[in-house]
Amino acid sequence: MSETEVIERARPRVWEWLNRYVPAETAAIAGAVSAAWLVDHAHIAAATAFAGAIGETLAFYAVIIARDAAKRTRAMLRGLLIEFGAAEAADTLLVRPLAMYVASALIGQTMLGVVLGKLAADVVFYGLAITGYEINRAMNKPTVDPLTAPAIDRLSWRTPFLLMDLERVEQAYRTLRDALGVDALHYAVKCNPDKRVLTRLHRAGCRFEIASYTELAQLRAIGVRPADVLYSNPVKPVDHIRRAHQAGCWRFAVDGRAELRKLAEHAPGSAVYVRLRTTGASGVPSEGKFGVDPSQGQRLLTEASAMGLRPYGLTFHVGSQMTRPTAWAEAILEAGDLLTRLAEDGIRLSMLDIGGGFPARYGDTEPDPYEYGAFVRQALDLLPYRLHVVAEPGRGLVADAGVLVSTVIGTATRAGRDWVHVDVGAFNGLMEALETGNTLAFPLSDSRCTGELRSYHLTGPTCDSQDTILFDAQLSTGIGAGDRVHIRTAGAYTTAYAARFNGFEIPDVRVASYHARS
Repeated sequence: MSETEVIERARPRVWEWLNRYVPAETAAIAGAVSAAWLVDHAHIAAATAFAGAIGETLAFYAVIIARDAAKRTRAMLRGLLIEFGAAEAADTLLVRPLAMYVASALIGQTMLGVVLGKLAADVVFYGLAITGYEINRAMNKPTVDPLTAPAIDRLSWRTPFLLMDLERVEQAYRTLRDALGVDALHYAVKCNPDKRVLTRLHRAGCRFEIASYTELAQLRAIGVRPADVLYSNPVKPVDHIRRAHQAGCWRFAVDGRAELRKLAEHAPGSAVYVRLRTTGASGVPSEGKFGVDPSQGQRLLTEASAMGLRPYGLTFHVGSQMTRPTAWAEAILEAGDLLTRLAEDGIRLSMLDIGGGFPARYGDTEPDPYEYGAFVRQALDLLPYRLHVVAEPGRGLVADAGVLVSTVIGTATRAGRDWVHVDVGAFNGLMEALETGNTLAFPLSDSRCTGELRSYHLTGPTCDSQDTILFDAQLSTGIGAGDRVHIRTAGAYTTAYAARFNGFEIPDVRVASYHARS
């Protein structure tokens, strides 16, 4: 790896450390100096040094705890202990007061010595703290490997079925929330609208984004307040607008004048946020249908005010399964330029919605939420003013939590290539296989578990020639009718897209914990 590549890979981590520690360190400096000044009149160098150390500690942790307050208390305390336990034990009890005392004694000026001693002690403290932070971060990453194939096959449910691990859904939510550092995550209901998935996310504190009134009705049935929901479909049926507004939904996305007129008539006084266009290809192409350029966005928000609507925010979507973390930073900076221009026109917005697109694990893709979060945080810090910042993840929360379990219904050799037909395919569960030209590399395992693999074309049950999932898929040698194939990273856009084409059933959604166990 070249030196440039090393620097590029390290940069997000450094920005993440700076974002976490600089605000707390600024408060700590003020706390150290203030506490030392209050005690210095006694002219006892040791007392001044200890006061400075204590004042610094209290101010530092006040900021850290305030920023981590959204986490569950137990998780927050455990994380702080891992991150700061060793650093604090060495620092407060010995290194910091000793450094402040020695520095004061050497230069003969107590207050200046406190500051210099603090800086020297910080080297030791942050070396230990960053080590603890990285250990805690690694411990809280989602589990990568689900249950082994034999354990899945002990489940006797009729195939095909989608096995969802709700613990993993919640873990993914908490990890992405902490990694991005935004004010709220609004799960995209369309990605997987299973009631149990929605309920688990709701109980974990997640909010929601909808594309229709029907989805809002699903959320209301589990106790979600419509006022907390974002209606982000830029073009909506009039009846859906009216019913959502009557239920209490008040924030609506737009990307055209006609939509503003519909909202002004059927959701008067509501808040609007404009969908901006983005550039760049993602893993599952979804860009191009929606969004306007910044100049159009500026005009729409100006017109919204004239129509009695509230200019509320901006949103964008970088594309589904986006594996380039800089895509969000680029879009945020473009939104920042528009915020500046709108402010010059007297329009100050309240919300920035950075959309979804956060990737899941397909093939060799190993997304690190904290790497994405580092770019997002860095770009948000450059905005002209502070807004309520939200994201709309879908795939990134549920894909890795799902395994689509299927049964081989037949095999064939055609033109020298071996085909494996299973009871789930592109039309009744894996539409994204078609959307991506069979390039979305769903991880696979199977019930034969021989350890010897060979290439097969994996295809669905219908008689449509497009109903193929993967070419040159690696499955056990000798796999045949009655064996099971496990299609992993299948929790997103599988059953939600599915249809009963050719009479084949949509997979049932089952819930079970399938984390790897010894």
